Amino acid sequence: MMEELLKKINDTFDACMTNSTEETQLQLRIIKNNINAIIHEHMEQANDNQGDALSLNDNKKTIMIIDDSPIVRNYLEKILSDEYNVILALDGQDAINTLNVSDIYQKLNLIILDLMMPNIDGFGVLEYLNGKEEKCPVMIISGDNSKETINKAFQYNVVDIIEKPFDTKKIKEKIAQYVEH
Repeated sequence: MMEELLKKINDTFDACMTNSTEETQLQLRIIKNNINAIIHEHMEQANDNQGDALSLNDNKKTIMIIDDSPIVRNYLEKILSDEYNVILALDGQDAINTLNVSDIYQKLNLIILDLMMPNIDGFGVLEYLNGKEEKCPVMIISGDNSKETINKAFQYNVVDIIEKPFDTKKIKEKIAQYVEH
């Protein structure tokens, strides 16, 4: 997917450069090179993260946190990483990509899932997980606590819904309950 994006970006820059002045072409090349470097760095980090996920501590249970908020992701990782292996996903698409390219799903004991995210939202992830033969418990954390959203989430057999902002003690207790179940 990232390779396709990189190709589209490069093609767009190349098309723009054909009818540009020499000065504009130079500026476009600089921008193109910076974008290429950023995308390659992101791809390397994603590959490193996948490698880390595969080298989990077998003595710990494993939790995947899927949330587009870096504050929530990092906070949950901080409070949980002493007791659990923690795998982070930036959004639904990142989670699905990670689950597709590794055997990590079979090692998961709990998925903590935000519902409102760009690209693929939490319901898209729940649809993807429904296609799995083995089921992993999913706990929703969301700022949307409308009746409609809650009912829709429970149709996917989620184990719990925690409203954001959440209480640290309460969420740790809930996580322990579902991980040990």
